[in-house]
Amino acid sequence: MSGWPVGRLFGFEIRIHLSWILIGSLVAVLVVSQLEANAPSIASPIKWLAGAVIAGAFFLSVLAHELGHGIVARRRGLDVGPITVFFFGGSASFQLESDRPRDEAAVAIAGPIVSLVIGAVLAIVGVLARTSRDDTLQAVGLVALVLASLNLILGAANLVPAYPLDGGRLVRAVFWARTGDERRGARAAAASGRYVGWILVGGGLAIILLGQTADGLMLGLSGWLLGSASRAINRRLAVQELIEDVRVGDVVDREVTSVSPQLTVDTFAERLMEGGEGSALPVVRDDQVVGVVGSAQLRRVGRKSWATTRAEDVMIGPPSMAALAPGDSLWSALDRLRRTGLDGLPVMEAGGLVGVITRRLIASTIQDRAKLRGVTIR
Repeated sequence: MSGWPVGRLFGFEIRIHLSWILIGSLVAVLVVSQLEANAPSIASPIKWLAGAVIAGAFFLSVLAHELGHGIVARRRGLDVGPITVFFFGGSASFQLESDRPRDEAAVAIAGPIVSLVIGAVLAIVGVLARTSRDDTLQAVGLVALVLASLNLILGAANLVPAYPLDGGRLVRAVFWARTGDERRGARAAAASGRYVGWILVGGGLAIILLGQTADGLMLGLSGWLLGSASRAINRRLAVQELIEDVRVGDVVDREVTSVSPQLTVDTFAERLMEGGEGSALPVVRDDQVVGVVGSAQLRRVGRKSWATTRAEDVMIGPPSMAALAPGDSLWSALDRLRRTGLDGLPVMEAGGLVGVITRRLIASTIQDRAKLRGVTIR
């Protein structure tokens, strides 16, 4: 799962994507440059402080945008995993898979609505504050107007018909509803994202040549990210076609050894490490599976703490850990692992543990079937 976990809000795990280092810096630089042009008498440290404050406030705005997606999805009964605050939004909806095009559209439009409403409210506050004669209120009004502009841009930009932006999700929903084929909708969204990405990259290069380096870099980076997301959709479709007829019971690891909740990490760490990246072990108490421990959880515990950390301290239990059945499709298992961010899930039948399905097993199956069919996934 991409991004660094930073906490929980409204029941959602919140993660920050690496792209925010760049976008936060760009926002701060743009604010400072505007202050230098319009208020050169302000001390440089104050300008940079203002830039940092506005960048932080914009982060909270994008978080609100993403929470809009998550809350609507949860109300519609969708399985919502961690919410990653991504470059200009879009990531929360990208992680949500719906079974009906109308749910897809409702989740997609929720984020832009939140951003546009926040932008409108801040614009009203900013205009009213700027009419005051008080210098403090004047400054507050200026900050509110800057944030209003950013939120309005965020809401409008996410309606651009390109994955993973919300407009791309709407394109997918429309084509899905018209054709009755989710894959055709996804391909249409990928194509629109690719074309928009090329346009933005070209526009960014042109702006850089005109001397607006920061604006050009932001636009070009946006286009590059949209193009990358479009390629990711095509890879996803290729993988889905490879394993759509495979069942969990066909590849489940039936020889996996379970661990007790009271066992310390040092007693089973080697087994996880031998399994490699994406491996997991079930945690069983009184013949009941109570959680799983994956390589991701192991990495969060320093080696010095292995001897004093128990399996129950690091395991992931329900509801994040939902058991699979042997008859479930391997694609649905992969989708569940992707949503939850887990390395593996237990496979149950008639109340008993059959084995574990892991990211590593699924990846191996995809590679084997790709070789068998002579398919290259790029």
